[in-house]
Amino acid sequence: MNAEQRPASTTGLTGSVELHLLDQATRLLGRGGRDALTVPAAADLAGITVDEAKTLFSSDEDLYSEVSAFLDERLRGFVDQELTKLPADASVTQKLRANATGYFNQALDNPTYFAAYSRSKVAHQFPSFEAQVDNAPDLGAFPPATTRIIQLLVELTEEMGMPVDKALILRETMAVLSEIHGLAHLATFGIMRHLSPTAKRQTFQAALQTLLSGLVDTIKEGHILAFEPEHIKGELLEPFTTKAKDMPRDTRDEAREALFRGAAEVVIARSVDGMTLEAAAEQADLPVSTARQLFDGDAALLRELEVHLDEANTQTILRQSSFVSEGSPGLTYIKATGFGYLQYALTDPVGFVALIEIASRSIVPVSFDDEGGTAQPFDMGKAFTFLMNIVRDAISQSDGPRSTWVLYTQMMALWASIHGVSQLATIGVLTYDNQDFCYRITSRVMDILLRGMINVLELRPQ
Repeated sequence: MNAEQRPASTTGLTGSVELHLLDQATRLLGRGGRDALTVPAAADLAGITVDEAKTLFSSDEDLYSEVSAFLDERLRGFVDQELTKLPADASVTQKLRANATGYFNQALDNPTYFAAYSRSKVAHQFPSFEAQVDNAPDLGAFPPATTRIIQLLVELTEEMGMPVDKALILRETMAVLSEIHGLAHLATFGIMRHLSPTAKRQTFQAALQTLLSGLVDTIKEGHILAFEPEHIKGELLEPFTTKAKDMPRDTRDEAREALFRGAAEVVIARSVDGMTLEAAAEQADLPVSTARQLFDGDAALLRELEVHLDEANTQTILRQSSFVSEGSPGLTYIKATGFGYLQYALTDPVGFVALIEIASRSIVPVSFDDEGGTAQPFDMGKAFTFLMNIVRDAISQSDGPRSTWVLYTQMMALWASIHGVSQLATIGVLTYDNQDFCYRITSRVMDILLRGMINVLELRPQ
């Protein structure tokens, strides 16, 4: 998107010291979260004195609030730009699509701002999301961006002549947020970043169609059609939160594990480009000489880290799939796999975030009929290959279209929804909610997307 196409800022701060300081503050927030965003740190990045910065933002909280308002205003500009393209008699569904497209476009335009948005008050000032969903929902208690989606879903419900069920509206809202956030995150920091801008937008619109189809049927019926399994199976795993510097390193294998963790921490703190063998060794409190004995340079460490994390993700996914009874429909395997994906994110949030950012393999199947398998003939990661295969099997079992494009777009629609929840549960709005609640929300989100997949592909439900 060029400068002429970007929504004009209404802050009136273009070129000012204040806007420059806000811009640097978004970088701190996007990488390090709320704790990293301080006036001194932002002043240092902006190249001004702390005293000068404090004449503009008196405290860390003041700066945080202004950054949040700045990011919400920016998002609103992108959404408004899409809404102005609609005819005067546009349907609510068209408005929902425009709202989602604006969200996606703002992420593509500036990934740094999008990362900060994910960690800002715009996303985090929920009164208590779990209490709101499970008890007495107050549809007016949410942040601006979420409120806009809620209002559109209320309008769509009324347009279809259905009663407004507040708890249902909030579950539908989570499905919309998860899908568009998941797609936006994959397109900016995840594996979709390797696609062309046109391919990103085509994938987004196709996946969005699946979501909207599932939403419309959910509203018509007044409830979410539940697919099996309805909840994750097996015991919930304790999160692994040990820092690299605190891990054992008495043996060669232990030193490798510590270095992997150090590298993952560097990726999260500095980006993939900032990950070097020396930085990972320092993070893990290991001698650089030891790191060089274990890995032949930066590229080798990054490559092996990707394989290492992909394997951990795959094993967690396979664990959930193992609970599915033999002969179950393909849709059941899809949902179980989604629970496994979220479980990996919740069990190892550092590894999950790092894996998404360093993923470098193909996500486009060569053909519908070729078996991916674990040999990864198309240079796909093991986890993605497994996900692709079970979606393909579900389409085949239900007599769906044997099209590579269909396989790819439905794979992305389903993956994006669970990735959106997983990302929100690691650094976003669901970070502070308990695991059980995250899985319950995920179940409903996947139900809506699976219903949309059945509709779009005209599948024969089993």
